[in-house]
Amino acid sequence: MQNKKTYHILGAGVAGLMCARFIKKKDKEANVVLYEASNHLGGRCFSYEDEELGCRVDNATHVILGGNRCACALVGLKKLPYKTYFWNVKKDTLSRRAYNYRKHILKSMCNTKPEDVPQSLIKTIFWRLFPWSKKSLGVYFSKQDLSQRLINPQQIYPDEIHYNCKILQIESDGVRICRLYSNQGIIELKRDDIVISALDAAAYSRLFGTDKFDFNSIINVYFKTSQTIHLPRNVSYMGIVDGIADWVFVNDGIVSFSISDAESKDINLKTLPQDLWKQFDTLRGVNSAFLPPHRLLVHKMATIRQDAFNNAKRPESAFGGYLNLFLAGDWTMKNWPCCLEAAILSARRAVNTALKAQEKNF
Repeated sequence: MQNKKTYHILGAGVAGLMCARFIKKKDKEANVVLYEASNHLGGRCFSYEDEELGCRVDNATHVILGGNRCACALVGLKKLPYKTYFWNVKKDTLSRRAYNYRKHILKSMCNTKPEDVPQSLIKTIFWRLFPWSKKSLGVYFSKQDLSQRLINPQQIYPDEIHYNCKILQIESDGVRICRLYSNQGIIELKRDDIVISALDAAAYSRLFGTDKFDFNSIINVYFKTSQTIHLPRNVSYMGIVDGIADWVFVNDGIVSFSISDAESKDINLKTLPQDLWKQFDTLRGVNSAFLPPHRLLVHKMATIRQDAFNNAKRPESAFGGYLNLFLAGDWTMKNWPCCLEAAILSARRAVNTALKAQEKNF
């Protein structure tokens, strides 16, 4: 009987988990092993119990658009409501004309100054992901359920998951990777073993010695309220134009704010929660008596900077420079914004490329 083929997946974020899923869908007999440097699945996409707030929160609010077909299918979203309003802070006006706020959308989707986003990436966003139909403009945002709804269901696909296992070095024979060195020991690879790197861009650069990327940060601030907060027009989320945050999301007693490309704004982290809530009071037309309990999360390397310089560094394909190495991760998808959809597509591309390479006896 022929030995099972083993796939070694480096990184158990969304891309790594989806690689495991796609492999098992195509080859149930494959042996899939995940190596994760942290103690949890999902990378930056996970939920956790916040002891100070006394509730579950997402590590960062994640958004799925109606045009994100793969992400919608993954979490079982068949129809998404479209009630997106934009509040212009300076003019104090509300509008549903999303097309008028293309720059705001670009900044949010690319975590980069809109004027720096290359045309090739803009084309992908506005022609493929955001084609201005009501169906495609539908929005779902995570509601403290990232782990439960998106991540945990993927645990059934890997045969092994090694937590707190950081890959420190690779060894090759010049053609194939033949050995992985980790903080938990040496991993010997057979000749027909496959390695899929689903590492983030920084970890990949460190391990494989490739060009480094520039990164932009995202700031999320969560407030726990004693009662449900209502936004104008009775919506659950809203774009904020010319304000401190870029988006506000409301789910029961949790109000979360998201600030993209945080370096581009003059932000005082010490006063940020107070400043945000004061501006939020203006939106709602109230004057709060006190500041609710809150949690501030700064993701300094949230995504690569998606300008022309860094976009050009992204790989052209899923081939990783060795015959048994393939690449996944949202950052590997040139001309795509770094998002859940790109992570899923990258995983599918990596697995399909690996299978085709095997057919050619690589």
